[in-house]
Amino acid sequence: MENNNHKILALKYRPKTFQSVIGQDIIVETITNSIKLNKLPNAYLLTGQRGVGKTTLARLIAKGINCNKNFLQGEKCSEEEFCHCKEISNSTHLDILEMDAASRTGIDDVRELIESSKYNPTSAKYKVIILDEVHMLSKQAFNGLLKTLEEPPTPRLKFIFASTEIKKIPVTVISRCQRFDLHRVSVKDLLENLKKILKMENGKISNGALILIAKAAEGSVRDSLSLLDRALVSQTIEEKEINENFVRKMLGIADRSKILNLLHFIFQGDQKKSVMQLREMINEGIEPTNFLNDLLEIIYFIQQKKNIGNLNSDLSISESEQETINLISNDVSTSTLIVFWQLILKVLDELSIV
Repeated sequence: MENNNHKILALKYRPKTFQSVIGQDIIVETITNSIKLNKLPNAYLLTGQRGVGKTTLARLIAKGINCNKNFLQGEKCSEEEFCHCKEISNSTHLDILEMDAASRTGIDDVRELIESSKYNPTSAKYKVIILDEVHMLSKQAFNGLLKTLEEPPTPRLKFIFASTEIKKIPVTVISRCQRFDLHRVSVKDLLENLKKILKMENGKISNGALILIAKAAEGSVRDSLSLLDRALVSQTIEEKEINENFVRKMLGIADRSKILNLLHFIFQGDQKKSVMQLREMINEGIEPTNFLNDLLEIIYFIQQKKNIGNLNSDLSISESEQETINLISNDVSTSTLIVFWQLILKVLDELSIV
């Protein structure tokens, strides 16, 4: 029977409390302390790359300052009680305005926003205006906001801005906000989160495959869950455990041992074997940018082995891979590694232009 109620994992497991936000402990602690002490800024500015929790944190702040119960401690309202949190989660609360600045960039949109901000909230303690992708606003729109940010028409008005590109926001706006820079989530934290969700979803994915997914997410919680979703769909159809090889093919990532062999052949000057190894990887559907990033990672490992003599990383390196890295590090000079590093960076730069 077809399941029409399937909800993508990134939405299904979106944090509903401050305690369930992963990888942003210091920022969460600072925000919750300011709410406890009732020392709230006029405007919050949440910055960071995609999928690290900016919009989620904005909604949690709106809940934290408006909840009738002790939201900070995870206290829930009963079914009979009116709950601000539920309406905020469903984006139906009249006093919590969530707007996409990318689609409403002009001064007229901001004038409309400022006009509505003059009125006190209808039922909540604070009226909260959440502006997502705020860097998309025009220069005039930003200037129109300045006075309202510095001196809100009512003390019960709070702004929360979210942006992936902080450099596009005028300094005059940034200086009027309390800024929080959300950083990339570590592979370790992503892996723990994926394991927890996998258990709840009753999925069968090997630990090595989960490590690859956590690494490919590049510090984004949302990306890691989207990739897990893709893998679980395949597992549901095949009904067998998803392994590393499947995830490598799914993501277009080459087996690290093959990249090590390729580098070994290159450093030995064996042109025939190098070309054969590269062709084999291309036939397996390797993705160019992933391949170059993997090359950079291995050159970093070789350099680390050469200079420090120790291989510590988020991802486990097998004994056979360590042997190959040791072998290459003994034969290749630091200057050659630097040349390869610079060449790969140059190619990556040109790929981004194409």
